[in-house]
Amino acid sequence: MSTPLTRRQFEQDMGEAARLVEVDRHDRRIMQRALVAALLIHATVLWGRLPNWGPAPVRVERPVQLMQMKFLKPPQAPQPKPAEPEKKKMVRPDPTPDEPEPEVVPEAQPEAPELFGPVRVTSAEGPGLIKKVEPIYPPPARAAHIQGDVVLDAVIQQDGSVAEITVLRSANPMLERAAVEALKHWRFTEGDQDVIMTLTVHFVLQ
Repeated sequence: MSTPLTRRQFEQDMGEAARLVEVDRHDRRIMQRALVAALLIHATVLWGRLPNWGPAPVRVERPVQLMQMKFLKPPQAPQPKPAEPEKKKMVRPDPTPDEPEPEVVPEAQPEAPELFGPVRVTSAEGPGLIKKVEPIYPPPARAAHIQGDVVLDAVIQQDGSVAEITVLRSANPMLERAAVEALKHWRFTEGDQDVIMTLTVHFVLQ
C-alpha cells in the first residue's frame, strides 16, 4: 500500500516544481524588460544632463528691428484772405434830364388787426352796479361762527353780466363757493367792451 502513495506524492511534487519553474521564467522575462526600460531611461537622462553629449544647441538670434523716426512739419496757419475792395456804385447820368422821373409809390402794408379784450378797471372807472345779490350763508360756516370777506376777480361783459370769476383770497374756504354763486347774479350797466374788476363779497353773522 505504501508504493502507490509515494508515486502520487511524487507526481504532485513534480507538478508543483514544474509550475514554479514556469512562473519563475515569466517573472524573469518581466524583470528583464523592466531592467532594459530602466537602463534606457537612465541613459536618456544622462544624455540630457551632460553638456558634452549630443549635438551642440543652436542659438537662434532674432533680427534687430530698426525704428525709423519721421519728423513732421508743423501745420502752417491759414493766411487771412485779403479784404475785397468795396465796390462803388457808379451814378449814370440821366440821358433824358428834361423828362420827370417816375414816382415810386410804396406798397401799402396790411394793418395789424386790433386785439379786443377785457381791460382791468377800478370800481370807480368801471360800470355801475345795478343789482347785488347777497350770498347764502353756508350752514357749516354759520355753525362754526365763521365770517369774513371773499375777494374775487370777475369779467364784466358789455351787456352787464358777470363771467369768468376767480377767487383771489378768502377768510375761509367754506365761504368761497357761496360767494361765487352770489356774484354770478350781480348786474352792471352796459359798456363798450368787457372789463375786469375786483369785487368783494361780505359774510357777516347777524
